[in-house]
Amino acid sequence: MVTMAQAIQGIVERAGRRLSSDDIKGEVEAAYPGKWKPATLQAHLYACSVNNPKGYIHHPYAAKFLYKNTDGTFELYSEEKHGPNEWAPAEGEEDEGGAAELVQASISLERDIEDHLVNNLESLEPGLKLVARQYSTAVGRIDILAEDKNGSRVIIELKVGEAKDSVIGQIARYVGWFVRQDGQPPRSIVVASEFPEGVRYAATMIKGLSLLAYRVNFSFEPATV
Repeated sequence: MVTMAQAIQGIVERAGRRLSSDDIKGEVEAAYPGKWKPATLQAHLYACSVNNPKGYIHHPYAAKFLYKNTDGTFELYSEEKHGPNEWAPAEGEEDEGGAAELVQASISLERDIEDHLVNNLESLEPGLKLVARQYSTAVGRIDILAEDKNGSRVIIELKVGEAKDSVIGQIARYVGWFVRQDGQPPRSIVVASEFPEGVRYAATMIKGLSLLAYRVNFSFEPATV
């Protein structure tokens, strides 16, 4: 018996292109009329997306094979195209009741820091100007794309907490993609709270890559009742 996950995977694989949730819903209904409810399909799109951190918490046993793009469409996940799976919990990591809250807090903090950077790019480097936020490429999504005072592209990637080795590969993909588009490599900046020694060594292999550590300063204001 075909499961809904298998049905979705087969449909997306055969399509060979990005599909919206409505596209997938239509194909599933055409191939398996009346077999599943729309809510079940929506739950599977949520649970089976590799880059949905909450899916690992709420649906830990669901197969993860979809990649959800910034425009809301889906395609089959490919490590070569989309990069290493950085969204799954580390092996042996258990949910002790606060994992969902921690994930949400991490996402919120990253969004807050990104908001701050977008509005204060000159705090990273004088003359930086915003080109795009969450810029989509064929090899992944860049947090912030900017231009420096000379008009050169600058890739800015933000990591909440300690930077991992995988961020260097991520930057290398983006740089390589722009080299193919423009014929020359862009500069790049990784912003994180800490950079382990191994990451620092790896970063020296990418020309024009800078590592910048952020520091969070808290402020407080009265909350109305």
